[in-house]
Amino acid sequence: MNITSDFKFDSPTQKHESGGYEWWYFDATDVSGNWSIVVIFYDGCPFSTRYNKNYANGGLSTAKDHPAISISLYYDYKPVFYSMTEYKPNDCSFNAAGDEINIKVGNNSVQLKKADEKLVHTLIINEKMPSGDELEGTLVFESIHNPRLFKGTPQTGQHHWNLTQPHARVHGTLEHKSGFGAFSRIYWKGNGYHDHNLGFEPMKQEFDDWYWGRIHFPSYTLVYYLMRKNKIMEYKGWLIDDKMEVIEQFDIGKVDNEFHNLFNLTCGAEIHLGTKDANCRINQRNILDKGPFYYRFLGDAVLHLGDITERATGITEYIRPENIHKKKYWPLINMRYHYKGEPNWVQKSPLFYRWTWKGL
Repeated sequence: MNITSDFKFDSPTQKHESGGYEWWYFDATDVSGNWSIVVIFYDGCPFSTRYNKNYANGGLSTAKDHPAISISLYYDYKPVFYSMTEYKPNDCSFNAAGDEINIKVGNNSVQLKKADEKLVHTLIINEKMPSGDELEGTLVFESIHNPRLFKGTPQTGQHHWNLTQPHARVHGTLEHKSGFGAFSRIYWKGNGYHDHNLGFEPMKQEFDDWYWGRIHFPSYTLVYYLMRKNKIMEYKGWLIDDKMEVIEQFDIGKVDNEFHNLFNLTCGAEIHLGTKDANCRINQRNILDKGPFYYRFLGDAVLHLGDITERATGITEYIRPENIHKKKYWPLINMRYHYKGEPNWVQKSPLFYRWTWKGL
């Protein structure tokens, strides 16, 4: 894992070999704690069954042939809007010039902008699904920029994780219409997170599985990952203050209370991170999404730092990438993965499409 925190490494990168991927990830929760959202822009979506089929058949396509976006909106721990859509390359663009990056996937876009020591990233969401579900609006992520937070080496052969916005203030408005006609307007104000990921080969070549997450405590933000490669687990976590400086690093950890879903995907329900002076326990009990290779949770966390104890809830995730390439799961994945203009019959029904949100 190569970790940096510099805005310039958010710029789109050429990926000439089949299996490469790149994504720009955003999540946010509102102050009420009821709403949360995850938006990911992909230049080479690693979950595309067409991309993975082409890779298995000798690398017939590369990342630029499979741009996509995923959007998940949750209310009270349940999905109320879901999209995972692969667009035609002509409907997408990934550009950078100076201190500005512009990404467009269909009618959705993000402008990433650096001004002195501040980052201002503006998401414009305009996604309509064959089921009749729609989500439109704008969210703005603002934060301090500290390129010295993590000092890796950019664009090495390993997975590159650029953490430019561990903690952002988020504001905006979203309008949601369900496939059944219900309408909601959400005036968003809360906390958010953004990172950028890059790989030049399929994730299954780089690691066996990966836990990662971010928790915004009242005084600090925790960002962590647990990555297993060749059956050896590496534990890393950082407590980051409001000046975007690391005040504590965790390098001891364990995973407890493993469970599995119908696809026999095994995951730990509890994550423990510690140092001599601090420890954190994350309970991944609230499942937002699950499937053959992936879990997403709204995790409850307790932090002990000296005499300080703080509690918070944040988005945590787990992935086992080898399962992405198992063909027996592809028909199920295609019920949720929408190829623009070629919807699966399930995606045309607001009732059946919602059934897939509960976790294929």
